[in-house]
Amino acid sequence: MRKTLKIALGLLCGVSILVSIFYANKENPRVYLSDRINLVYVNEDIDHKNFENVINLLNKADFNVDNEIKKGLSYVKGLYIVSDSSFISEKKSCVGIIDFGYVYPFIKLKVETYFDKVNDFYILKDEYAKRYLKGEQIYLKIEKGNFLIGKKEKDIERILKNEKYFNQNILKILDREKDKNLGMLILNLGKNPLGGFDELVLTGEVNKKEEMILTANIGGKNDIIKSFNGIAQDGLSGKKTIEKNKLYLRSTRDAELRSFLFFLNYFFRDSFIEGVSSNVYINSPKNDEKIATLSSDKVMDVEIEKKQFMSGYIDIKVKNKVIGNVELKGIAEEDRLRISTILSEEIVVNLLRAAK
Repeated sequence: MRKTLKIALGLLCGVSILVSIFYANKENPRVYLSDRINLVYVNEDIDHKNFENVINLLNKADFNVDNEIKKGLSYVKGLYIVSDSSFISEKKSCVGIIDFGYVYPFIKLKVETYFDKVNDFYILKDEYAKRYLKGEQIYLKIEKGNFLIGKKEKDIERILKNEKYFNQNILKILDREKDKNLGMLILNLGKNPLGGFDELVLTGEVNKKEEMILTANIGGKNDIIKSFNGIAQDGLSGKKTIEKNKLYLRSTRDAELRSFLFFLNYFFRDSFIEGVSSNVYINSPKNDEKIATLSSDKVMDVEIEKKQFMSGYIDIKVKNKVIGNVELKGIAEEDRLRISTILSEEIVVNLLRAAK
């Protein structure tokens, strides 16, 4: 009995030592989000999130998400897609970082089922490249427990050479938005604020109704954000009738508001936001005689909140065909602007089909 116990304890100690060796070398993937990174997509705690509604939407758009992909999500702790390309660069290179958490040693054992080893990298086997990526070549490198994936070896090597540390500005955002099942897209403005803005984050979530909720958080301490302070007392809140495909903005300083529109156009050029933001009403509607002359299909009744600085109902078009309209709603907080919209299931499915 004692001999059996000693053997069991010896095996347990041996396993514990091996596990300790594996995990002592495991690096938190958040250290890759340094100030050298300009753009990053993050979705953490994937293995604990419910993606059933997301998968339903994808399948309705004919993406055919199979059980193998569903099962794979249960092993992924975090996904990070990072880019150190310039904001204004048309061609952006990016690298994906997959964190498998505590199961990564077991995932590593299966890598060569899907990848061929070539020197320091793995290359996705042709059969899987054709099945999932239309034959596109993908490279993989495993570094300190993280799986780095890219289209080019040099892109992965460049990310690995960057200085690694915990970026406090980004950590604050990650902890605040981590529950969103579609994750978040972050423009890293912390070190080099643009026009006084130090945060621009887009988050996404699919709810139980299979609607997609998109929210942009714009943060900073500048005159543009301050221009929305005090709007609660301007008398423009409450029930109002507004014209569709117009943005209604409230501000105490018109000049700063024009700068804000320029900021939006800079990041959302060639999108519907650029077209709409060039056609706005400022500090309206009051008693707008023009709205009274419009037909009912061109106007919308809304309830404007006291701190709501943006209102609008905007048509969504695919190939010049209107597939629905959505509400744009902006709320002014002390040092942040929050702009959100909700896309119906039908609109999301049509957008996914168009993007396929």
